[in-house]
Amino acid sequence: MKNIFQTLRFRLLFWYTLSLAFLGVFIILTIHILQYKYSVQLIIGLFIILAIVGFVVVYRITRSITFLSYQMRQISSKTLDKRITSIKGSDEIGQLAKSFNELLNRLDKAFNRERQFIADVAHEMKTPIATLRSSFEVTLHKARTNEEYKKIIKDSIIETDRITSTLKDVLDLAWSEVPNENLRKVFDLSELMNEMSEIAQKLALKKQIIVINSITSHIQMLGFRKRLGRALLNIIDNAIKYSSFKGKIYISLIKEYNNALIIIKDNGQGIEEEELEHIFDRFYRGAKTDKVFGAGLGLAISKATIEIHRGVIQVKSKSKIGSTFSIALPLT
Repeated sequence: MKNIFQTLRFRLLFWYTLSLAFLGVFIILTIHILQYKYSVQLIIGLFIILAIVGFVVVYRITRSITFLSYQMRQISSKTLDKRITSIKGSDEIGQLAKSFNELLNRLDKAFNRERQFIADVAHEMKTPIATLRSSFEVTLHKARTNEEYKKIIKDSIIETDRITSTLKDVLDLAWSEVPNENLRKVFDLSELMNEMSEIAQKLALKKQIIVINSITSHIQMLGFRKRLGRALLNIIDNAIKYSSFKGKIYISLIKEYNNALIIIKDNGQGIEEEELEHIFDRFYRGAKTDKVFGAGLGLAISKATIEIHRGVIQVKSKSKIGSTFSIALPLT
């Protein structure tokens, strides 16, 4: 705890109290001014001392505020790496400088994150656009058969779908950064999980994967139903994509104290240990994802959406055994 004697409030209160004390002494001495020879000189002396002390106190306070204001004005969006280092006191002005530095730290991290995000988006969009352009240029070099044109158009549609998917993921990720709090509503999480399980069964048909669910009924929560559904579906879709043919996926929902606990487990190829810490990073694609369509934003969106709901997501995985995603969502 900071020393109360070092605070700006104490110094101003002390100055105010001292002024009142001087006024009291002044009144008392005035009453007895005729009885004591040196009363006038004493009053003048006290007044001069008090004026000097008051000037020093006020000057130091205003100097710190003026200097702090000057340093703040020197910092712009291009110089967010600068910090206020010359004011280190533990009083209110020192605390204000410290809080301002902490704000700059958060802003600097946010700006760097967004710059990196824009660079990643540009890089991710560059490849499919370049592929489209190259495909069209090659097509125009000579006359081709109808079958060749059909193949080129089909490949172009695939690249267009990739661009569209990336843009949609970018918009979803942008939403997760600043959600509209007015759209939060109470909804039935159990019902949502049943819907996700039905979708999972349809997605799993092609690989003949068995979806096993265990969902506790009537679990209500406050949040964004559609967005949370998308986040959960991203995880389920990943489980299906990386599961082996005729594998199994487990989806469960239980209520544990004041939390809803969701488990999504597969017995697929698993995730390498060195990749686990990166799977929620934007645009990250592991070594086993080369043949899987996507931009590497799905799990980043899921994590951001779950955190918007004050939830926590964790993953445990072993190579060639499978992965287990655990999601805890507060219900209160």
